[in-house]
Amino acid sequence: MSKSSKTEIDEMGFGPFDIGPDGTESELEQAVWANLDEIPDPHIPLSLVEMAMIYDVDVDRDGVAQVDVSFPCMGCPAYEFIHDDIRGCLRTMDGITDVEIDVVWDPVWTKDMLDDEAREKLRESGIAL
Repeated sequence: MSKSSKTEIDEMGFGPFDIGPDGTESELEQAVWANLDEIPDPHIPLSLVEMAMIYDVDVDRDGVAQVDVSFPCMGCPAYEFIHDDIRGCLRTMDGITDVEIDVVWDPVWTKDMLDDEAREKLRESGIAL
């Protein structure tokens, strides 16, 4: 699974981005992250996790998965499709009873959130950053 969080400010002054798994996740939350990492972005050849669009995941003791997601732009034409993909992916998981999605804009998504692996995949597919 790609780790999209950044903890230090880069040479251009971006960051830190406190997004992505941080190692404190429960076993179920780790499984949620892994499943979310299988959902492709509808426009870019990366998963939603690799695109750094999934900011946080929390599963409460009742099995309700809270997913914080952002988008590269407001008015994304795939907004509803992505929501449906997230719900459909997680509702089939053992231990998940419901899915709540919260769209967050802080921090605002930026291509600087992409890790080196994601950047390389984009370059290999002909997408320049």
